[in-house]
Amino acid sequence: MVYYFFNKLKKILNKGYSSKGGRNIHGRICIRGQGAGNKRIYRFIDFFRRLNLRGRVINIIYDPNRTARLAVLIYVNSFSSYILLQKNVKFNSILYSGTLLCEEPLINGYSVMLQYIPLFSIISNIELKPFKGSTLCRAANTSCLLIGKIADKGILQLNSKWHLHISLQCIASMGTISNCLINNWFIDKAGKNRSLGWKPKVRGVAKNPCDHPHGGGNGKKSKPNIPVNAWHSVFKWKHTTNTKKDILRRRTFKFLNAS
Repeated sequence: MVYYFFNKLKKILNKGYSSKGGRNIHGRICIRGQGAGNKRIYRFIDFFRRLNLRGRVINIIYDPNRTARLAVLIYVNSFSSYILLQKNVKFNSILYSGTLLCEEPLINGYSVMLQYIPLFSIISNIELKPFKGSTLCRAANTSCLLIGKIADKGILQLNSKWHLHISLQCIASMGTISNCLINNWFIDKAGKNRSLGWKPKVRGVAKNPCDHPHGGGNGKKSKPNIPVNAWHSVFKWKHTTNTKKDILRRRTFKFLNAS
C-alpha cells in the first residue's frame, strides 16, 4: 500500500524540468558551456513546515537538483510532502513540523520556531523571514549554531564565524543536512560532466578571428602578452567584480534584521 501511494505521490509533486542552455528570454547565449545533459524532474519541497502535525518518513530519495537527500513525509491527516533530510533520520522515523511547542525533546528532523529551540543547538533549513520559506543552510552537510536570543531576535553563528540576527518566529530544522559524503564525490570522466549539463570549453587560440581576439593565424599560435576574453576585456591579473561593493554587501548580510 505504501509503494502504491508513493507512485501516486510522484505524479502530483513532480514536474518536468527543461534546461535553457544558458539562454535568456531573447534566445541569446549569456552563459557559455551549458546545455544538453540528462533529463531531470523537479520535486516540489515543503520549505515552510507549519502544519503542527507529526509525520512518518516512508521513503528516502535522491534529487538531481540539489546535493541533499529528500524524505517523503506522510502526516497523520494523510497530507504528504517532500522535505530536506537531516542526519541520523532513518526510514520509518516520526518527525514533527509546526509552530507550537513540542512536548517531546527535540531530535534531528524536527522543525519548530527558533524561540522553542534551546541555545547552542545545531540547526539547518532556516527561514530568514517568517512565512517566507527556508533559504539558509539547505545544501548537503551544512548547518549553523544558535548562540543567543535578544528580545525578539535570534543570533546564528554561520560556518564563516559571522553572526546573523533573525526573528524568533522563523522556522528551523534540528540537525545537519544529510549526505555528508558529498565532499568525496568527484568527476572522474568527461561523460559525467556532459550528463550534468556542461559542455567542453574551447580555447580562444583555436577559434577563428571572428569568434575570439586570440583566434586566427596559420598553424599553432600562442597567447598574446595580455590575454583578453571574447569581449576584449582583460580577464587575467584584474578583478572581474568590484570588491568594495562585495564587502559592503556582506556586511549588510552579516547584520541582517528580519522584520
